[in-house]
Formats: sequence, structure tokens, C-alpha cells
Amino acid sequence: MSQEKAAEPKSGTAVKVLISILVGPLAFFIVQSINFPGLNPAAHFALSSFAWVLAWWIAQPIPWAATGLLPLVLFPLGGAMDFKTTMALYGQPVLTFLLGVMLFGHAFQKHGLAQRMAITLLSIRGVATSGQRLLVAVMIVSAVVSAFIDDAASVAIMIPIALAIAKFAGDSYSNTLGEKISTPKMTTAMCLGVLYGATAGGMATPAGAPFNPLTISLLEQFTDYRISFVQWTTTGVFLAVGSLIVYFLGLKFMSPPEVKSISGAAEYFTSEKKKLGPMSRGEINVLIVFIIMVVLWFLPAFVKIKFLDIWYVPPLAAILLFLLPTDTSKGETTLNAKDFQSGVLWNILFLVVSGTAIAAGLTKLGMTEWLEGVITGGMTAGLLPWFAGIMTPLLSHATSGTATTALVSSIMFPIADNLGYNPTILARIIAGTALAVSLPWAGAAAGTCFSSGAITFGNMFKIGIVVTIFTMLVVVVLSMLLVPVLGAFSVV
Repeated sequence: MSQEKAAEPKSGTAVKVLISILVGPLAFFIVQSINFPGLNPAAHFALSSFAWVLAWWIAQPIPWAATGLLPLVLFPLGGAMDFKTTMALYGQPVLTFLLGVMLFGHAFQKHGLAQRMAITLLSIRGVATSGQRLLVAVMIVSAVVSAFIDDAASVAIMIPIALAIAKFAGDSYSNTLGEKISTPKMTTAMCLGVLYGATAGGMATPAGAPFNPLTISLLEQFTDYRISFVQWTTTGVFLAVGSLIVYFLGLKFMSPPEVKSISGAAEYFTSEKKKLGPMSRGEINVLIVFIIMVVLWFLPAFVKIKFLDIWYVPPLAAILLFLLPTDTSKGETTLNAKDFQSGVLWNILFLVVSGTAIAAGLTKLGMTEWLEGVITGGMTAGLLPWFAGIMTPLLSHATSGTATTALVSSIMFPIADNLGYNPTILARIIAGTALAVSLPWAGAAAGTCFSSGAITFGNMFKIGIVVTIFTMLVVVVLSMLLVPVLGAFSVV
């Protein structure tokens, strides 16, 4: 009897694995069996292949990165495109951009500069005198960290700090009242505050989330529009601030912190800062590279340098991190060979690259022109931003935000160009609404937050749905207003 019971989970697991594998070929054959008038056979086969890829990105029978390589097998097999041409699609500048950004984020965390920055900001007197102020401070710190490193990494860095702060605040308030009180809403707010702060901060700069460089790359691929680091950041800061306000209000009304006052907060954070000691050589090196990155990203706004574009800086930063020494006597540098293996989210990296490659392949085969003809018949320019703002978060909750960004961008950018609508507005909307925060499995950042064990599924879902709706409205409206007013784009 016990052996039969032990076998049941294995059998159930095997069935689930088999189903997750079969949904890909099934999706392929369903799309392949549909008659699409006007769509050429090669594009039809590529679309069916994309359906297989999307199905596997959702079901995940194999890693995202491995799934993204399917076109290399399917396109030549179906005669849609030969192998060399398909392989060339993967040579996207977004690869080296994200590689550099991820390595910098790893160095930022490895040498403790992120923790030092967080503790330093929280130690400012008057910042942490109540639960609400502490929540605002944690959200702002998370946003600042996330503006320059991946949102998932930001959440991983900030969650332990936020939970320790929540416990300190609860204990301090209990001591003030003279009785032990429970603070579950405070803990929930702090945990989600990190996720929401990182999400908002990710909108601020191109380095903040993988969706940003992916969107910029696809914009350059499909249209004659370009966005520089400065142009993206100009509107990004406003979007980040607007979203932060919405996120804070959502937490304030749906999970208000029980802690009304905190005594000794500044002293506590000051003592934590002292424990860190003086800056290490590694922290100084990371700070130097950070300053170089910021200067080079902003320099084209003042000086015309032909080779210096948004894609150039991260690879340079990565090389510097491997060169700058931390201990010359031991031959140690800021990053080493082991960091190159462990410091890069290879699964996410190749998910983004393959998404860009597939979009490029569909375009090359005439898929986007066909979609333009199908959709533009009932679509007006005024509906485009709202269509993008609604569809992106809906799809990102069903599949990855990266896959959603690639899909929605590759459809919407050519249509916008055809209807005479500025596609950079859509770029801001798509990238700003692609990160799902309502479901634990919707993305790495949400999963990291939920895995802390400090928040229930119910709270994450109900609060997440509400703030997703309102942030979508804020992102759409601000993008429509700010992009044209600030001139946050260039036309080649």
C-alpha cells in the first residue's frame, strides 16, 4: 500500500511533464492547420513555430533559454529560413547590453555596495519615524537600486533588509506601548513595497529591467525611431515616481502598517552602517565603474560621439570590472571567471535574445506586414496606447514579461508607424506594464518576493490586481503626455 502511494506522485509528475512537453507541438499544429488568407507559407510556418515557443515558455518543460533556440531547429526544418540566416537573427545588441548590466548588478551585490547604499539612505534622521515613512523609504531605496540593476536582483537584495526593518519597527512599537503587538500588515507592506519599488525603479533607466533594452532594440528594428539613455531616463523618472505613488497608496489603504511610531530608528540604522566598516576596494571599484557608466550614458546629450550609443556602455563596464584589482598581491580582481558563470542570469539573457531574434525572423518573413493589414482595419491611432496598456499586463500574467514584450512590440510598432502614431509612446507603455506583480509565477521578481514567506498568495493577488490597474492608467497617460512634450525620441 505504501509503495503504491509513493508511486502516485511520480506518476502524476510524469503525466504533468508529458503534458508540458506536448503543448508545444500541439500549439504548432493548431496554428499550422488554420488558414490565414494572405499569409505566405514561410511566415505561416514561422508563426506556428512561435506558437510552439510561447507554449513552452509558459509550460516550461525545458529552460526558457533552451526553448528560445527552437527556431534554429524548426525554421530550417520547415524551409522557412536556412540555418545561417536564422543564426544571424540571434546576433542582437541586446545580448551584450544585458550581459554587462547583469555582471554589474552581480558586482554591486557581491561587494556589498547595494546594502551600504540602502542602510545609508535609511539612516538619514527623520526618514524612519513611523511605519508609513519607513515603507516609503524602503520603496524609494528599492527603486533607486532597481534603476541600475535587474529588478529580480534588487528584490533579492532588499527583501532581507526590509524584513529585518519590519521586525525592528514592530519590536520598537511594542516597547513603546509596553505590550507585544502583531504586525502582519507591516510585514506584508514592507515585502510588497520592495517588489513594487523595484518595479517602479525598473522603469527609470534602460538598465532597470530586461524589457527596456528589448523594447528599445525592437523599436530600432521595426521603425526609424531611436531612444537614447537620456531620453528614456527623462520620461522614466516621471513614470517611476508616478507608479511609486500609486503603489504606496495601494499599500497604505490595503495593508496599512500597524506601527504608528518608531523610536531610535536613526540610531539603529547608523549602528548598522558602522558595522559595515569602511568601503572595501571592491566597493570602490564598483562605484568607479558605476560613475563611468552614468557619465558615458549621459555624455551623448552634450557631446556628439558617433560610436557612443546606449549599447556600448555595459560591455565596457563588464571589462573594467574584470580588470580593476581588489588585491594585487593575490591577483584578485573585482570580478573573476567564476562570477562570469554565476553572475549572469543566462536563462533570462537568452530568453530576451531569442525573443528579439524571433521577432526579427517574423518581420523578415513578412509576418508583421500581414498583421498590420489584419489589425489596422479596425484600429485607430487613438486606440493604440490603450490597446498596448491593457494587452501587455494581461499577457505578462499568462507568460513571461519578456515574451509579452517581444510579442506586443513586434505587432504594435509597425502598426503605429503605419497609422502615423509615435511608436516611442508605445515603447514606454509596453516596457512599463510588462512586469507582473500579482502572481508568484509571473516573473523572477514576483517569485523572489513570494518565496520570502512573508506574504500570502491572497494578499499578493488582491493588492497586485488593484495596483496593476491603476499603474497601467498612470503609465499610459504619462507616456502619452511626456514623450511628445519632452521630445524623448529621435528620428533617423
